[in-house]
Amino acid sequence: MNTMIIGIDLGTTNSLAACFQDGRACIIPNRLRKNLTPSVVAVDEKAQILVGETAREYGRLHPERMAEVFKRFMGSERQYDLGGHKFRPEDLSAMVLRSLKEDAEAFLGSQVHEAVISVPAYFDDKRRRATKLAGELAGLKVERIISEPTAAAIAYGLYEKKGASKFLVFDLGGGTFDVSILEMYDNILEVRAVAGDNFLGGEDFTEVLYQLFLKRRGLEEETLSLKTRLYLKKQAELCKMGFSEERSSVMRCVMDGEEWEETFKISEYEEACAPLFEKIRKPVKRSLSDAGIRLSQIDEVVLVGGATKLPIVRQFIGRLFRRVPDTHINPDEAVALGAAIQAAMKDRN
Repeated sequence: MNTMIIGIDLGTTNSLAACFQDGRACIIPNRLRKNLTPSVVAVDEKAQILVGETAREYGRLHPERMAEVFKRFMGSERQYDLGGHKFRPEDLSAMVLRSLKEDAEAFLGSQVHEAVISVPAYFDDKRRRATKLAGELAGLKVERIISEPTAAAIAYGLYEKKGASKFLVFDLGGGTFDVSILEMYDNILEVRAVAGDNFLGGEDFTEVLYQLFLKRRGLEEETLSLKTRLYLKKQAELCKMGFSEERSSVMRCVMDGEEWEETFKISEYEEACAPLFEKIRKPVKRSLSDAGIRLSQIDEVVLVGGATKLPIVRQFIGRLFRRVPDTHINPDEAVALGAAIQAAMKDRN
């Protein structure tokens, strides 16, 4: 049975795997035929481990038995208690990685023993070691740890550019924000500066709609059960996605047998998101200053992370950088694709 090295983007909100086949990198769908697997783990009453979509759905009814955004605490002493079972962030990450490994084996029809896993550029040695350990616990030999902006740059083919070039990788995921400035010279891709916010992402843009809804309906968050809050946030998430097609979007909920609907205009939503855009601006300025580079010297801006699909985020980026960013690759998939290309290079493929 032949084996293959795969590329894995172990994300804060979602994770995914990719492989290199027939001369190109492609995403490996999971058992639900979806490209993204939520980075969520739950333990049910029978002490069975649930991962991904099933864990998230189960966690909506039993939030105390579910863990998410544990990537933020990789390499720390933090512990999660799920139904009386204790786990470290590495253990939870290993479960997500094992799930991706099994899905990849089913898709490829061959065993997968090795992987290239991506990590944020700011991860220190301790966090990188914790990521490698998670891979090993999942039954993977972690051939290489690659930084996310480098993986994205590889996916966008930036290493094929001739001469010296400077790139800015704008990575806004579900729960974290990273800005990296990369420079390419003599075929060497170097990360010049990194800045970001570990507590800023697409979820915050959902939270804005959720709060607008509560305000309109005169609801006090403290009076709502955790289950109701999670339900309303899920509806806010769907409403947020509605803006990708339209200038307004409707948030629909059923509360106490009553149907509620609220329509939000994109202008109102954008205005409410102003504090988030301010938070995005700071790391961008800091990264440019740390790299000693002016905005006008950046040759290309590439987008990574699902939250960059939001129209108001794209418009803001366009205004901020005074250019249309490169979006020819799905921002959710760029890092995994880059990791797969790196794995193929390692495999001499």
